[in-house]
Amino acid sequence: NSDGKVVFLKKVSKSLHPFEVDIGRYLSSPPLSTEPHNHCCPILDVLQDAQDEDMQFIVMPLLRRYNDPKFETVGEVVEFIRQAFEVLLHVFV
Repeated sequence: NSDGKVVFLKKVSKSLHPFEVDIGRYLSSPPLSTEPHNHCCPILDVLQDAQDEDMQFIVMPLLRRYNDPKFETVGEVVEFIRQAFEVLLHVFV
């Protein structure tokens, strides 16, 4: 993008996932964007597909796979699992 950051595009069907963009924007905006428990990837922009009104592209910073770099200690694995469950608890409770 224009500031030199590497981004990726996620193609989203509005008819299949009508709230994904709205929820992502909500989680990417203050005060939730500064909440330490919010581990969601921020949405930088949303682009409309010029040829398909149903499709949008969510622009996000490029992230790594969960295991890149590889876990080196049991503690790192435990912390990864703790954070994954933390997200589930905040979403479903």
